[in-house]
Amino acid sequence: MPAQRTVPPPRPADARIKAAWLLAIVAAAVAVAYLAGKRAGAVQELMSAAPAEARGIAFVRKQPCGPGWCETLWLGTTREDAVQVASLGAERCEEIAWAKDGYRVGFVIDGYRLRVFDAKSRQELKQVDLIDPDVSPPRFVRGVTFSQNGAAVTFDECPRGRSGCKSGMAAVR
Repeated sequence: MPAQRTVPPPRPADARIKAAWLLAIVAAAVAVAYLAGKRAGAVQELMSAAPAEARGIAFVRKQPCGPGWCETLWLGTTREDAVQVASLGAERCEEIAWAKDGYRVGFVIDGYRLRVFDAKSRQELKQVDLIDPDVSPPRFVRGVTFSQNGAAVTFDECPRGRSGCKSGMAAVR
C-alpha cells in the first residue's frame, strides 16, 4: 500500500522575501541616482600651484562636458577671484610651473606643449612645443622651471616607461 498523505497548498510568497527584493531595488535605484548626480555636478581640482615669491594661484579643474570630461585652467590672486583662462577639451594638463616672481605661469599640456600666461592680466602670451610630440619612442616633459627673467624655461625630456631623461631649454618670450 503506497503511503499517502495530504499535501498542503503552496504558501503565498513569504513577506520577508518580498521585503528583501524591494530593499534591493530601492538600493539599486539610490546607487544609480547617486552616481548620476555625482557625474552631473562633479567638479574636481586635479592640481594647483603658487609662486614662490608672490601671491597667486593656478589650478586645473576636471568637470563633465559633453559625453566626457574636460580640464579647465584657472588663474587668480586667490581661489575666490580666480578666473577660467582656458578649456582644454580632449587635452590634459600634466604640470603647472610659476616664474619665481609670479609674473608668468606655464601649464604643460599633453606632455609636450607649454601654454604661458601673464598672471596679472590672465592673458595667454604664448604656446611653445617644448619637444616634438611625434618622436619615437614617445617622450614627455617634466620639471619645467622659468629663468630669472621669465624669458626661457628649462625642463627634463624623458622617455615614457623607462629612465633616461635629458635636459632641455626653450625660449618663451
